[in-house]
Amino acid sequence: MKKKTFYIKTLGCKVNQVESAFLIEELEKYGFKLTSEQEAQIYILNSCTVTHKAEAETKKIIKRWKNKFSPELIILAGCYSQVYYKEIYEWAKKNNINNLLILGQEDKFRITEILNTSFNLKEPVIKVTPIQEFTSCYPIILKRFYGHARAFVKVQDGCDQFCSYCIVPYTRGSPRSLPISLVLKQIDFYIRQGYKEIVLTGIHLGKWGKDLKPAQKFSELLLAIEDYLKTYDETFNLRLSSLEVKEIDEEFLAYAKESKFLVPHFHIPLQSGSNKILKLMNRHYTQEEYLETLEKLYKLFPHATFGADIIVGFPEETEEDFLETCKVVKNSPLNWLHIFPFSPRPGTKAEKMPDKIPANIIHERINILRKIIEEKRKEFLKSEIGKIRKVILEKYDENKQAWKGLSENYINVLLKNITSETKFKGKIVKVKFIKQENSYLIGEVLDN
Repeated sequence: MKKKTFYIKTLGCKVNQVESAFLIEELEKYGFKLTSEQEAQIYILNSCTVTHKAEAETKKIIKRWKNKFSPELIILAGCYSQVYYKEIYEWAKKNNINNLLILGQEDKFRITEILNTSFNLKEPVIKVTPIQEFTSCYPIILKRFYGHARAFVKVQDGCDQFCSYCIVPYTRGSPRSLPISLVLKQIDFYIRQGYKEIVLTGIHLGKWGKDLKPAQKFSELLLAIEDYLKTYDETFNLRLSSLEVKEIDEEFLAYAKESKFLVPHFHIPLQSGSNKILKLMNRHYTQEEYLETLEKLYKLFPHATFGADIIVGFPEETEEDFLETCKVVKNSPLNWLHIFPFSPRPGTKAEKMPDKIPANIIHERINILRKIIEEKRKEFLKSEIGKIRKVILEKYDENKQAWKGLSENYINVLLKNITSETKFKGKIVKVKFIKQENSYLIGEVLDN
């Protein structure tokens, strides 16, 4: 088959971004050429299904590609296609999108093999392996992380938590871990490419190691990475994408306190501040336990960004329940939030729960919570003015005539006293924060 040009778009989480980077490398290795959306022959969408909005966006993108570009082939991969492949097939037939190849989670890793047999389609084709057959974490080892200044490492896949609102266990299967040797191999590749920040990511990161034989603790992985990075006499950042509150135990706190590389940025999903709602969500912790853990971290890292996910409008959420969430946000170190409206996912327990909250009330509550966190974030940024932090340079913004960077404690930074040379991309520099400008801090580079 004559090799084609392709374009790829990614929806959803950091794990999807890593997997899309793998697809790019695989296709390029076999002679396919990555190109712009306007010039591609093959269009690939790596999908998300965490919310109804993500599914609607998927259909919108596919329709636009079909109508605007007349592609030779459209490939839909990822979470949405893993669970809803039958519905997608019927939708594609109804909309005359007959050149659609539907790939499941594991099947997308065989993309080059599948393309050799599935190309000139007369009707949509489904290639989806059931999640029950997912027995190991597919070993993604990237030579580079396309388009990024910070390098993501997928160390784990799957989740068996079965929160009552969440479809992820049905799209990703049970927890599966990448062995330490392969994690270090990936980090080694990245460091040799010049990356200075490593971001560990997974579907449920704290579950790493539980499925290995013998089982290992997440802290063992962190200590192995720490020891490896120490073999270089260089500055590195190690960032964790997300940890559940019960995974931040005394072992983790001891590691965090002594780590030379772990950055002060902790994303710890909350979902609700109401114990009643947390129980309905099957979250396995209380408001009090959450606050206690955050306080322990705050004592070690008072300058950290503490982030959380919150679902607003979960079934049976009363005004009192919502005010409990507001109270937790106000009275805790939290200074960054990702706020979701409740989105019922087919097949989950929450979908069938009574007492759904009207959309207008959900919208009002989101606005209230957003104002609270915006004020807290503003105060946090204000408290950082005059401080000196490590900042990784990500992208030069021609319009602002400044480098955009991310501080060790997860602050968006603009730097104007450094040239636009591309050699600075991905470098870590010491920066003094001078003033606040909207959601950014303006910084001055102290070394380069």
